[in-house]
Order: sequence, then C-alpha cells, then structure tokens
Amino acid sequence: MEDFNNVRRSRVLTKFLGHDEVHLWVVHLGISAEKSCYFKSILSLDEQERAGRFRKIRDAQRYVAARSSLRSLLGGYLTIEPDRVRFAYGPSGKPRLAGEETLTSIRFSVSHSDDLALFGFARGHKIGVDVERIRPDVGVEDLAARYFSPNEFQKLRSLPADRRREAFYCGWTRKEAYLKALGEGLSFPLDHVEVSLTPNEPAILKASGDPGVSRRWSVQHLSPAPGYIGTAAVEGRDFAFRCFRCEPAFGAFDKVAVNDRLSLRRGFLV
Repeated sequence: MEDFNNVRRSRVLTKFLGHDEVHLWVVHLGISAEKSCYFKSILSLDEQERAGRFRKIRDAQRYVAARSSLRSLLGGYLTIEPDRVRFAYGPSGKPRLAGEETLTSIRFSVSHSDDLALFGFARGHKIGVDVERIRPDVGVEDLAARYFSPNEFQKLRSLPADRRREAFYCGWTRKEAYLKALGEGLSFPLDHVEVSLTPNEPAILKASGDPGVSRRWSVQHLSPAPGYIGTAAVEGRDFAFRCFRCEPAFGAFDKVAVNDRLSLRRGFLV
C-alpha cells in the first residue's frame, strides 16, 4: 500500500501522547501458532481463558495478537511491561485502564476485522475507532434499510450503484466509532446517529439528544489497507492525528513502522 511503502522504523516503542494528539495504530493480526504462544504469555489469565474458548484456531490467534498488541502499545505509553497493564470494563464491555494507570488519563479504543486491527489512543478525550473489511457478499442496502435513518438510506440509494458499497461502510464505521467513544456500543440505536456517507463531507450530522455533536467531535476517515475502511471519532476539536503501523511478527514490538506526515496526507488519513 502506497502510504506504508516507504516508512522509517524505530526500535523504541515508548511514545509520548500529547493532549492535542490522537495516535492511530494499524496492526496485522496474521501470526503463526509459535508466535501466538509467545504473545499469549503476556496475557492475563482471564484473557488466556477467553482465547481458549474460540472454536477456530485462527480466531483464537487473532484475539491473542490483538490483545497482546494492545498491551504492548499501552505498555509503551505507560512505560511498564505489557503484562502489568490492568483493565476494567464498562457496562457494555468496553475496556479501560484500571489502577494507578488511570491517572495518565489515556483513553483507547480497539477494532478489528479479519486480519487487520485498528487501535486509537487519546489523552483526556473520549475516543472510538472502527475498521471494517469491504465485503462484496454483504447486502449493504438491506442492512442500510434496517439500521440507517431514512435520510441516510435515501442518500445511499441516490448514489451510483458502484459507489454504494463503499459509502455504506463509510457510514457504518462512522456510527460505530462514535457510539464506541460514548461507550454505548449497539445498545444505542444506529439510526439515532445520522452521518454522511462520503469522506469529504462533515461526518456526524446529528445525534439524538446532542444537538451540538457536529461542533464538539472530530471524526477522521481512514484507509488503513486496501479493501478496508475505518473511522476514528474523538470528543474535541483541533487534534493532530498521527498514524503508525506495527507488525506482531517483529516480536514484542521492538520494531515499529511509522508514517511521516507527507505519507499520512497521501493515504491513511483521507
């Protein structure tokens, strides 16, 4: 992919996260069984037990890769070992930092689709991310009729047929990212949040019970990899979005591929 072809590598994972920054990390989750065993060793007992409940080995390996990636990234921000990161969970199951690490005010969000994971980090601001693989076999108009508002559905149907699939996923990830930032998940009706369906429009148009939502939230459209669409939603304005890529195959994230600002403008951030 063009925006990740020419990247510089850093051997130091520790990153400084400013209050005016949003860090977005793309991680490919395809790992071998041998590496899965290594990454599993830094998980907590309850995480290891959850990994063991997956029926398919590939799904278990993806979970282990995603969870160990989250621990490694948070460990870098907190300057602690990944296995020392502790989590608490909200009513909808959204994880957050627990213990004294909550004093750092770091908030994060996680999403994955097939072998690709997206992680978002902000300091002192609500954040939600969502990434989806564009699937050619999904009936997007049927889903839109069920979950989109009437205005959104009309907008989707007004687009040329060859643009509707991508537009659907653009709208879907915007809704998901915003609701994940609120901690609501799918308990909040998707049609109560109205969004635009193309990257060059204001993202959140309105939300039930929040008339000023479009002025208070920053929503970034993402193209993290060919065939994928993502969104990051952060409460607040005027953030500097920085994007990174790391590969679990490198080991305990001792090598990190980092995009420079020029390449971000070309691809990952749209």
